Amino acid sequence: TIFNQLGVNADIRGAATSANTAAPISLRDGDAAPVAELPGVPSEEMLRAIAAGMAIVSAYRRHGHLGANLDPLGTRPHDDPSLDPATYGLTPAVMKSIPASVLRVKVPGNTLADVLPKLRETYSSTIAYEIEHISNTQQREWLREYIETGMHRRPLTPQRRVQVLQRLTKVETMERYFRKQFMSQKTFSIEGLDVMVPMLEETISMLAEDGTKTAVIGMAHRGRLSTIAHVVNRAYEELLAEFESASQREAVPNPESGDDDVTGDVKYHHGAVGEYVTPVGTQIHVELASNPSHLEAVDGVVEGMTRALQTDHTVNPPTRNVEVAAPILIHGDAAFAAQGVVAEVLNLQGLAGYETGGTIHVISNNQVGFTTDPSEARSTRYASDLAKGYDLPIVHVNADDVDACIAAVHLAIDYRRKFSRDVVVDLIGYRRFGHNEQDEPMYTQPLMYDAIKSHPTVRELYAAQLVAQGILTTDQVKEMQDAATARMAEAHKNVKSGEYKTKLVETAAAKVNVREATPTTKVDKAKLLRWAEETSAYPEGFTPNKKLVGQFQKRAQALRESGEVDWGMAEALAFASLISEGTPIRISGQDTERGTFSHRHAVLHDARTNEKYVPLQHLAGAKASFEIHNSPLSEYACLGFEYGYGAELPDSLVLWEAQFGD
Repeated sequence: TIFNQLGVNADIRGAATSANTAAPISLRDGDAAPVAELPGVPSEEMLRAIAAGMAIVSAYRRHGHLGANLDPLGTRPHDDPSLDPATYGLTPAVMKSIPASVLRVKVPGNTLADVLPKLRETYSSTIAYEIEHISNTQQREWLREYIETGMHRRPLTPQRRVQVLQRLTKVETMERYFRKQFMSQKTFSIEGLDVMVPMLEETISMLAEDGTKTAVIGMAHRGRLSTIAHVVNRAYEELLAEFESASQREAVPNPESGDDDVTGDVKYHHGAVGEYVTPVGTQIHVELASNPSHLEAVDGVVEGMTRALQTDHTVNPPTRNVEVAAPILIHGDAAFAAQGVVAEVLNLQGLAGYETGGTIHVISNNQVGFTTDPSEARSTRYASDLAKGYDLPIVHVNADDVDACIAAVHLAIDYRRKFSRDVVVDLIGYRRFGHNEQDEPMYTQPLMYDAIKSHPTVRELYAAQLVAQGILTTDQVKEMQDAATARMAEAHKNVKSGEYKTKLVETAAAKVNVREATPTTKVDKAKLLRWAEETSAYPEGFTPNKKLVGQFQKRAQALRESGEVDWGMAEALAFASLISEGTPIRISGQDTERGTFSHRHAVLHDARTNEKYVPLQHLAGAKASFEIHNSPLSEYACLGFEYGYGAELPDSLVLWEAQFGD
């Protein structure tokens, strides 16, 4: 029975049939016999050894990240005792005596002695995982198997490695060029986290494989310019033109000068749209949402934009296809841990009115805020720890290991494909310069910046790796750098010579004077009477609350006899008129379905089954969708979500109802 429970093979079970005649086994170091030759039932010593083996396997799954080399600057791992075999009394000989089959691991090996180094390599290298907090058994077991079989760590082809190095070269070259040519201007360089660009490209390419039409990205200012140029795929000339005109920017933009900045905001807050072409030639639309200095304000906006793109508003009720669009959010480490809107947005991911099929969250982890160390900025070990409370898998990865970073992307996308849930990639790097290029980081982080000064860039490290592998020569690496520099110089020349001119747009002043004719809002009384009946109707067999039936009858009667309407009826008729003429509606809020003052009742509940029915979603002849959702008691994230939804769908009515009793 014990052997059956442990999954021991038939040969060993056969050897155990002479149960009571067996001599005790010796597990002293250097004196172990092969497990298959053990006679009799397992001794207490062997059972303890197997239990210890299972314990260390569990420890690596839970705490392997504590032994991982995640800091490019060389901070030593924590070396947690739970990862040390000696903690469990496991000697080499004992580990050789424990069959891997009883441990239920997916890494290769016949015994614990074979398996343990593989577990260490899997869970405690330059990539590490936190998954054991996930309450869903299916997700947890899928992740274990996926990680331990290394499905995401398939080696890149030599051609793909060269492509990644080319991208890293372009990123580094552009950042250095801007810093040299525009010394007095801020760029919020990505350097130290350069690998984020090829990670985003891999993410978008995999989404394109799934048929996704649009990737919606939200991020703060660090690395934004590189993302616009290399991921959104905007021309260098666009960025250079703005740098050149920055010192002459006027309060009101002047289209004659090619300045199309109608907001007066700084260039590293601007949004951008473009077409990204994947390595296999697939094209996908990319939208980078505008974002002000409030670092995480964009999070809810991106989710709302994505949801609007995923929704078919021509049918009522609306349908949704999560493969149409996907959200990617890039967070700062200090902001992810500290700003409340992050928790609010994470809470949206599983809610019917807000889910978007899973968000890819990337923490661009500089290991420092503006000047604040992590120990002064959060009460947790990792910037990502907040995500544990929402059952999200977390992948930590060293930003200097390009292959591991690409593997992290593969896990994130494959998990999203399988479970349609959010996933967090904690990309741990550094910030090569100060908060901005005029800031002096040595004032507050002298030791860190001493290390950074002598630390090679990720491009240099990856180029050396490819040369050592014989994929490229040093001359080819140099040619790659020269070509990137020449392209930047060419783009700058085009801007200075006037050969390139940004597309002129209407100025804010011109738009102020544009006004459409006032629409006719009158509706035929017969339509109003019909809508009054339809907006309170319910199917046969549905049993609404008795009090509501009487209220609805009084409403319809008042309209028929005296033309009077109460607030709830007036709103329902207005909604009906809009969707009848083709204007989609979405309304949300804490108590929106019923209405805070019990005035709306747009969603009926069957008194016996609690089944829901929305009369406005069954309006005869409706040409657009009606969508209504109760929301979490959130202000910042939900308001941002609806703002993003409306920005993506301007010809709709999008409402957010504050829950203040007003």
